[in-house]
Parts: sequence; structure tokens; C-alpha cells
Amino acid sequence: MFTTVGNRGTMHLGLCLRVLILSALTVPIRAAQPAPETFTLTVPDGPTSTLSGSSVSLLCQVSPLFNAEPLEVRWYHSSNSHSPALLYKDHKIQEAPVDPRYRGRVSLTGGMERGNVSLTLERVTLEDRGEYVCQVTSEQWYEKASVFLTVNVTGREPVLSVAEARGGGGQVNVTCSSEGWSPQPKLTWRNKEGTEIRYEQVLNTSDPHGLVSVSSWLLYASSYSDWLACTVYLSEEAKREGRILPHTAVPGVYKEAFIVTLILSLVIICALCSVILCKRRGSMWSSSQKSRNHSDQAELGQRAAETKNLIEGAENKVPRPTEQRAAGKQDHLEAETNNSIEGAENTVKTPTEHTASGKEVHLKENIILDEKTAHPAIRVTQGKQRAQYIKEKDAEKPSVRTHLHVFSKESFSSGQHYWEVKVKDKSTEKLSWYVGVARENVERRCNVPLTPQNGFWILSYDKEKGFHVNTDPQPPITVAELTIVGVFLDCDRYTLSFYNVDTKSLLYTFTDVKTSNYFAVFSPGRCDIYSIRII
Repeated sequence: MFTTVGNRGTMHLGLCLRVLILSALTVPIRAAQPAPETFTLTVPDGPTSTLSGSSVSLLCQVSPLFNAEPLEVRWYHSSNSHSPALLYKDHKIQEAPVDPRYRGRVSLTGGMERGNVSLTLERVTLEDRGEYVCQVTSEQWYEKASVFLTVNVTGREPVLSVAEARGGGGQVNVTCSSEGWSPQPKLTWRNKEGTEIRYEQVLNTSDPHGLVSVSSWLLYASSYSDWLACTVYLSEEAKREGRILPHTAVPGVYKEAFIVTLILSLVIICALCSVILCKRRGSMWSSSQKSRNHSDQAELGQRAAETKNLIEGAENKVPRPTEQRAAGKQDHLEAETNNSIEGAENTVKTPTEHTASGKEVHLKENIILDEKTAHPAIRVTQGKQRAQYIKEKDAEKPSVRTHLHVFSKESFSSGQHYWEVKVKDKSTEKLSWYVGVARENVERRCNVPLTPQNGFWILSYDKEKGFHVNTDPQPPITVAELTIVGVFLDCDRYTLSFYNVDTKSLLYTFTDVKTSNYFAVFSPGRCDIYSIRII
């Protein structure tokens, strides 16, 4: 009985050993399975598009799926096959030989163990566009495929002009031109009803940098009211538009402006003349009254002493109503004139002061910050109206996002809106911040450059650079002291203005803030822990 049990134990032990040996031999063989004798590469059918200054992935996948880590992967621009943008060999990316233009800007996307050999290119420039070749080589086989990269650059606002057409006939020649585009943009004409107008004449030219200029012209019936719009665009997000009245008497607009200016000048002159006349009338009236009093006194010289004393006492003690009115009117006009002149010289009306003149502005907006859109290193407090930077290591979820900001919960699509942001306390030194607006469909997670082309219009402060807006080139903004920034968004006129609330002065105005929906954007910066807040 004991032997039988021993034999059964020996049989079970032998079976377990065979299973373990089989497993040990099978698993390493599958993990080290070599690449197939042949394979193919899968790439996108059409071109890959991206914005200048952003990051892009050029997709390339081996098929069938297998571990591509032992293989050699070479990416190069078709114009320079001898100097690759990236070379992966011997299980690592080689530092040489590579094209120096791509150094520090390229990497493999990841997932080579699953056959993904895609290339990531950062800080894209216009010179990066063109055909890229993905080449994968094994010991028995090699394959290559092409990926085409297009870099989108939004050009300048169209310039429109009107000239009298040859032969007259009540028609004018309207011209539209815009420069600085990549790739070649589309152009459309439409009237004020939104109806598209067909045209035949169009001209595209390229400058030495590869940027495209587009021009178009058409014949149109002369009109003082039926304006024309010329739109140049790459997409709905990348477009520019200009408008014009199709009439050769465009200088009449300046004539009308001159007439209005002349009338206002005459009104001011008349007001000043009225003040001077009131002064003179007051002095003349006083002189005539004195002479009249002297003649009355002469005629009454023979009257009794009591009557004479009574009249003289009444004249000396009781002020005449006419004198009171003249003096009061004079003082009032002088004060009003002085105040208006001094106010015009020293201050600029902020949007809050325009409500008295009947302008409909939603003042002030009670903006609430949307915590869901906040960078993990931003803490939103005080009724969701204060934003404070916290150290990255203190954040609950550290982020790779470069731009540190938070969006408003409300959006704006029409009308005028104004809010104020306290960016600095007088007792503290704030080292950096930025405020402004962003397009609704702006890329919130990726690190695209904060430019108007990418849907951001902002005013920034940095202790080293000072105050600046995110245009190219950046105009100088000189501010002695700024603690409260006023932000005025006019959705109907596509303008965004920034005010120094402390001095009631205008800092800067964006004049081409065109989108369908806006969100306010706030950043406390990452140079200090002092907060900014909506007031």
C-alpha cells in the first residue's frame, strides 16, 4: 500500500515537471520570435496637417503586428535622404548622423513592441512641410512609405479697394488681396445678404519663404449701401474677412467725417463764445447799472433825506435777481467747460462710464471660474473667482501641459461684456500673469502656442519682459503701475480691449477677434504663489 502511494506521487511529480519545462521553453521562444520574412507599412492616405508652432505625429505602422524594437527605423525628408531626421538602431535612437534642423525636436511616438514606428515632430515650422519617408529594415527585408506634412499658416486680413471700371456703365472694379498664407487658401465674395458671388479673376503668387499671396477682383454695380465681403480661409478656424462699399466716392466717407468734425468744432467754439459773451454782458450790465444809479441819484437829489437813504440802503443790501442769474450762469458754464476740457485731456472713459450715455453693456460680468478646465497646478477658491498657483509637486495630478490657466464657466456669443481682474496687491510683487479670451473650440489639452491664430487673445505680464500682447510683432506697452485690469469684449464688433482701471487709460485693443463663442481665460503665472481674482 505504501509503494502504491509512492508510485502515484512519483507519477504526479513527473507530470508537473514536464508541464513546467514545456512552459519555460515555449514562452521565451514566443517573446523572442523574430520578425517575419516580409512585412508592409501602413501610413495615412492623405496629407497630415498641423499649425505652425505646434506638435504633430506622422503615423507609420508595421503589418502584420510584431515587435519592431530589434529593427532599424529611419525617418528622413525626401529632399535629404542622406541625413535622416531620426535614426533608431541597436535598440536606441542614434545621435549621429542626423539632420541638425531636427535635433531636439523629434522622437518616436511609442509602442514599438506593437509595431508602432510613428514619428513625433515638435515646434513645427513652415520649412518642415513636405514628404517624409518612413523606412523600416530587418535582417531579411526592408520597406518604406511616404507621409506628406502640410503646415497651415493664417495670413493677413484682406485689403480691399475700389476703382472706376473702364467704360463706366455704373460699375466699379473691386479688388481683394491677402498675403502670408500656407498652403494656398480659398477666396469667396459675398454681398450683405450672405449670397456668394461668382468671380473669374484670381491670382496666386509665392514669396521666397513659400508663403502664398492671393488676389481677386470683380465688376460690381456701384452702391452706397450694398457692401461686399471678401473672405480668405484655410478652414473655419483659420480665415480672414474684409468689407467695403463698392463705390468710387469712398473719399466721401472722409468728407462726411470731416463735416462731422467741423460741426463738433463749431459747437465747441460756440460754447466758448457763449461763455465769453456772458462774461462781457455781466460786466456791461454792471457798468450800465452804475451809470443809471448815478443819474437816478441826481434826479432825486432834491428829495427828502429819508427817501434818499432808504433807496441807497436798498441798493446796497439787496442783490438784483438779474445779477444772480448772470453770475450763476457764468460760474456754471466756466466750471462745466473746465471740467470737460480737463477730463478729455487726462482720462479715457472705461466701459463702466459709457452706461450713462445709453450704451448697452452687461456691466459688470459676475464671472465664475470652471474648475474642470483648470490646470492641476491652479487652485480655484473664494467663490470660484480666485486663481492661485501651487507648486507642481503639491498638485494632486501633475500635468505635462505647459500652459497654466483656467477658463470661465460662462461663454459669450453676442453683445458687449466687461469684467475686472485684480492682478496685484500694492503690498506684494506679482511676477507673472495673463488674462484675455479664447475661442470655444480651442485646443485646451495640447501645448499649442498661445497666439490669435490658435484662438487666444491675451494681455501678459512678466517681470523680465514687462507688459505685452500675444501678437507678432509685439507692440510696446508702457505702464507705470497696474493693479486692476479691465477687460472689455465687444462680440458684435469683434474687438477686445484692455484698460488700466487705476488710471482709466486704454492699454491695447485687438480689432480682429472673430469667432462664434468666447470664453474668458485667466492665469496666475507660475513664478509666485500670489493669486489673481475677479472683482
